[in-house]
Amino acid sequence: MRLSRFQDPAVFDELAEAWIDLLRRSSVDAPFLRPGWLRIWWEHFGEGELHLLTFEEEGRLIGLAPLRRIARDGYRVLETFGEEVTDYLDLPAESGREGEIAHRLLAWLLSPGAPEWDLLILWNIREDSPLYPLWPNLASAYGLTVQVEPLTVCPVLRLPATWEAYLQMLDGKDRHELRRKMRRVESLENIRWYILREEGPDIEEAIEAFLDLMAASSPEKADFLSERMRAFFRRVIRYGLREGWARLSFIEIEGEKAATYLDFDYGDRIWLYNAGFHPRFAGLSPGVVLLAYLIRHAIERGKRVFDFLRGDEPYKFRFGAREVPLYRIVISRTEEGSFSTPL
Repeated sequence: MRLSRFQDPAVFDELAEAWIDLLRRSSVDAPFLRPGWLRIWWEHFGEGELHLLTFEEEGRLIGLAPLRRIARDGYRVLETFGEEVTDYLDLPAESGREGEIAHRLLAWLLSPGAPEWDLLILWNIREDSPLYPLWPNLASAYGLTVQVEPLTVCPVLRLPATWEAYLQMLDGKDRHELRRKMRRVESLENIRWYILREEGPDIEEAIEAFLDLMAASSPEKADFLSERMRAFFRRVIRYGLREGWARLSFIEIEGEKAATYLDFDYGDRIWLYNAGFHPRFAGLSPGVVLLAYLIRHAIERGKRVFDFLRGDEPYKFRFGAREVPLYRIVISRTEEGSFSTPL
């Protein structure tokens, strides 16, 4: 197995074809792990040194470790990057080869040619990641210390075959409330909902409308959407539209956009990334109704999973989602108990 290190961000484009092919052969394929997503993140937020490691066998890419090195709280940290806007992170590896890739990575990190580091931090690791259960024993074999720290949850909804079957999955009160809210909106004369999933003459206006509704939703979201963050969102949305998996959806009431979602139609699931709504329509719950339409649409298209992504907001569970834990794995060269993990 050949390990190579790249430090020029141009590698995201140079390896794009082989990278995407690897994701298709990986158990952790997600929009957030695609080379374009990580390159856009790096160009807007990247600090420190890029250390992109590739693992090849007979000319075929079988593993990737996109890492950066950064100084934090007195530590030299190697970490996966993009954790604040990238709900799932991991080290993509050919299915069945995850243990070999992890072994090779740790062996290289302890070799003379590796960058100096104190902590290796793997952010936003799903509990069902093939690598998740391997790290404690692997790290121990190399004399390293591991902390596995719960971060949050990603509620996930397993979709049945029909809309009616889905409704029957819900708690009786939640089912009644959802139907009531849908009937109330549908009784209005001038409503429509739609999904945009291709670049076109109206897409720039739609992106700005999404960002404005997102900011209008709450003071916290308004603060989150700095100009740098807005620029990141614009580029990520355009990137996902070009590749065919990003979608913007809206529900209009009386000709005005009342609620919106940005989601990803990727693989066997819909990934619900972010949302916004106009406070003027709060009494009609347009976000709830639009989300119900998106779930029904996903069922009709044969999707297996509706992934609400990171966060334990109550509405996700009222829609029938169940918790999938998300972890941060910290591998240290220091003795156990002699370090505190930087935030």
